[in-house]
Amino acid sequence: MQEFEYGAERKGSSAMRRSFGLALSDIKNGIKSVPIWSVLGWQDIKQRYRRSVLGPFWLTISTAIMVAALGVLYANLLGQEVESFIPHVGAGLIVWTFLSTLILESAFVFTTSEGMIKQIRMPLTVHVCRMVWRNVMIFAHNAVILLCLLYVIPEIHIIDLLTIPLAVFLIALNGLWIGIVVGVTCTRFRDVSQILINLVQVLFFVTPIFWKPELLVDRGWIAEYNPAYHFIELVRSPLVGGGIPEHSWGIVGLITLGGFVVAIGVLAKYRSRVAYWL
Repeated sequence: MQEFEYGAERKGSSAMRRSFGLALSDIKNGIKSVPIWSVLGWQDIKQRYRRSVLGPFWLTISTAIMVAALGVLYANLLGQEVESFIPHVGAGLIVWTFLSTLILESAFVFTTSEGMIKQIRMPLTVHVCRMVWRNVMIFAHNAVILLCLLYVIPEIHIIDLLTIPLAVFLIALNGLWIGIVVGVTCTRFRDVSQILINLVQVLFFVTPIFWKPELLVDRGWIAEYNPAYHFIELVRSPLVGGGIPEHSWGIVGLITLGGFVVAIGVLAKYRSRVAYWL
């Protein structure tokens, strides 16, 4: 009897190690499949803006108009200088759009690729990389606005600006584990996507985009305990002359590590079931 229990325990341990190995292999092989997800992501962009003259730049134009209008409006409402407040709003809104879109599109990352998942055997991470790459390209179009904002910022530190590409890469890397965790969860429980949409809307209003944390005085903890704020600060702080936000880098780094641990666990347990849930 003891030998049977010991054998079952060893078998269970071996199966667990194999599941985690397959999960790690899925992530590694998915990331390495650059020719696949890069082409698919580019095709998504072309399909979305088919027969459009400006393509994704329509989003850039609409975002620029929103930044200018809301920047001036909130600057007057909150008693801020327009010249310094517009870059704050512009950088915050652009990074927030990038981050929130990664979260929201993660809910449908596998359901929208149902046909491909059922017919072609490839790592699930490929579909997540496709979604992340698509949004990176859209962010790159909106980054034109960030370049324009440099002309109205009084003091710019070139060394600090060099951290922005790394910050964008880190946000995209977080989009990878978010896509895996949220994608698997929403594939199994379809109602979660609606809950997620509402939560992101609430998060938008409590994130310092159209307001500054110092305006809250003793309630600044609302921003401090908001993960989205630290993701935005990685890009916004160097851009508006606030220096490199070392505290935010540390927090985002911990979130990244913790997120990938969760993502590996989710893939290890549910990777083989995703196709049956579609």
